[in-house]
Amino acid sequence: MNDQSDSNSAQSTPQGVVAGSIPLFAGHPSHDLIPIQDFQRTVESAFSQNVWRLFDYGDEQGNPDLIQFLVERFNQREHLNITSDNLMILAGSTGGVTMITNLLTQAGDTILVDSPSYRDALHIFRDHHIDMRAIPIDEGGVIVAEMVKTLETLKAENRLPKFYYVVPTFQNPTGITLSQARREAIIELSQQYGFVIVEDDVYSEIRFVDEIPPSFFGLAGGKNALRLGTFSKTLSPGLRMGWLLGDTEQIQRFVTSGKLRMGGGANPFTAKIVADYCKSGAWDTHIEWLRGQYQTRRDVALTALKQHMPDSVTWTYPQGGYFIWVTLPEHIHVADFEKIANQNDVYFASGMGFYVNPDDGKHNLRLSFSFVPHDDMKRGIVVLGQLVKELSVE
Repeated sequence: MNDQSDSNSAQSTPQGVVAGSIPLFAGHPSHDLIPIQDFQRTVESAFSQNVWRLFDYGDEQGNPDLIQFLVERFNQREHLNITSDNLMILAGSTGGVTMITNLLTQAGDTILVDSPSYRDALHIFRDHHIDMRAIPIDEGGVIVAEMVKTLETLKAENRLPKFYYVVPTFQNPTGITLSQARREAIIELSQQYGFVIVEDDVYSEIRFVDEIPPSFFGLAGGKNALRLGTFSKTLSPGLRMGWLLGDTEQIQRFVTSGKLRMGGGANPFTAKIVADYCKSGAWDTHIEWLRGQYQTRRDVALTALKQHMPDSVTWTYPQGGYFIWVTLPEHIHVADFEKIANQNDVYFASGMGFYVNPDDGKHNLRLSFSFVPHDDMKRGIVVLGQLVKELSVE
């Protein structure tokens, strides 16, 4: 934790956070969970080595040491049997979503997404003028029967999807995890209908249970599946550092793209620091500590919801990740609720942003337990509970 106080600096306010507010929308680590001092030591060590290499253009595929670390880690922990040709380093998973969309689709192409799904990915797809077909989810994840119906409709229209985008483990925004049985069924559908599975696997390290379902990439043997990962959730979003797993042909296609040929690979300075940090064993130690920290924060949020929300409100019980998905009573529109909450200095993520059809989320909101301190989280939920009660009085 950084000992220097910067509370009076405008630059210290994270993205989108209003000073003095309770930002229950913020889906990133709080400052006290970022290992600043460890990074400082790693940076100092890096400057004692071949410092000039840090300031060159990066390898298109990414830092070889970081690639090798991740390959060995996946092979050891998940028995994937991959090589360095199956992995590349990215400027965060967001850069990966954009790159995949650029290279696998053209304007007007069709893809599948969950309903709800990660709102910033939906934004990227809209920027590329992609036709998004939303598949509803339940407590077990995407409903496979509904996906089949959509695929049959698209087949009749001669518009089969290019890919299916999914956050399968501790989903953003709901915190729901897609079951293994449904993952296996979707892999079969991807083979039958010829679409790629794009697996945005950014939360699986932040788990509060011993076991989680295997990744799509692992279950599919690396075929027809792309798996994105990031250091943003377990280290710091400011690093802008992530990775992509895929078959060798797909990785080669991305590595030789015009963007990487022109500008080089992901930031070589940051990649070197992250590689040295991870190779020291510090990342795995930090992850184990983080899981306990986030589980406590989740429990604080769930307890506050139980104590202060009326029976007309329901929510999910995530086994990992950052988020709780709240469903308001039908007489409360989230847009109206958001305005009143903001007037009381409490900010959350409106459910409307997570749907292809925004009106489908008019009674939902997402709460994040990753960023705010325990007391602020409880105070924010108390305020929201009281507002629901006030709006429910006839």
